Amino acid sequence: MRYCSIASGSSGNCHYVEAGGACVLVDIGISLKAAEAGMHSMGLDPAAVQAVFVTHEHSDHVKGIGAFVRKYQIPVFATEGTWQGMQKALGRIALPRCYTIRPDHGYRLANMRILPFLTYHDANEPVGYQITAEGHKLMILTDTGMVSEEMRDLARGADIMIAESNHDLEMLMNGPYPASLKHRIHSNLGHLSNVDCGFLLADVIASNPYCQTLLAHLSEDNNTPETAWRTVLGVLYDRLGPGNYYVRVAPRNDPSPIIRIGEGGQP
Repeated sequence: MRYCSIASGSSGNCHYVEAGGACVLVDIGISLKAAEAGMHSMGLDPAAVQAVFVTHEHSDHVKGIGAFVRKYQIPVFATEGTWQGMQKALGRIALPRCYTIRPDHGYRLANMRILPFLTYHDANEPVGYQITAEGHKLMILTDTGMVSEEMRDLARGADIMIAESNHDLEMLMNGPYPASLKHRIHSNLGHLSNVDCGFLLADVIASNPYCQTLLAHLSEDNNTPETAWRTVLGVLYDRLGPGNYYVRVAPRNDPSPIIRIGEGGQP
């Protein structure tokens, strides 16, 4: 299994996942040109992508999907609510390439199993994704204001965990955003804070100490990579004690290093 964040943050998100003989993107919230350039820079072939799976309809997750799908003639999978919200953003896509998925129903692509699950966000029908193949599990969990016990159960035992660490609460509350936007971000339908992310990761890492973790979707105004990393590690030390935790931060506008599990990669 291989994973690479092509971009991550409020300005655009795109995830590359390859496993079990399949290769997919989760969200393309950047331009076609940026997606192709990011993939090429990591030795990844955009033409090898077999499908795009969508988390929700906000522009930082969908704005490049239409152009990518039209160029490479691949299918797009999204929930019914997400389709309703993103039709205008995508432009014209031939109907046979548009597929509706249902939360908590698994889908197979080659030997990859993809399970969408509902998240808590101010979108029509947002989801995260659990992807399993070759005995390994990857979780993409961003754009959610809270984490349910069901979501924690899905994440436990993950080998690769892409977790939202959106904001530092003090920076958010003392920052320039209007009160309504601060409330939206901090609400149960907003985004996870660094501390929230740490609590989630403590559960995941307790079940798999070798989990490779990437902190994702950091706010440009209310967080910094250093703040997110230090805060999450502080929570892990408090909850689990000192240890070697495989925690990195996804770059905003550049690809992350490729994370490999199995096939000579990490355990």
